[in-house]
Amino acid sequence: MKHLKAVLVGALTLYPLSWNCLAVAPSNELPRETVRFADLDLTHPAGAQELYRRIKEAARNVCQPNDSVVYPSGYQECRSSAIERAVTDVGAPLLTEHHRAMTHSANL
Repeated sequence: MKHLKAVLVGALTLYPLSWNCLAVAPSNELPRETVRFADLDLTHPAGAQELYRRIKEAARNVCQPNDSVVYPSGYQECRSSAIERAVTDVGAPLLTEHHRAMTHSANL
């Protein structure tokens, strides 16, 4: 009971504070989306290609232009950067190879 009383006193002391002072500062971090791939075998080209498709879809969702998020570098650069980071984070050789092939053919 003594502990509950201390918690209530603490809560009531904070109550009169403005909600603005308790707000979290805005984050400069880009939005994220988790891409699950435990069901894929990344030692086979089909698995790497499917994961790449999922990564591209997630990048499209994350970089989608909307009113709340502004990408100064633009949609395409955001999407390319998100895909590059995801491929690098996974670190699967066939996925990296597929990514290189896709970006090389797009630059021709």
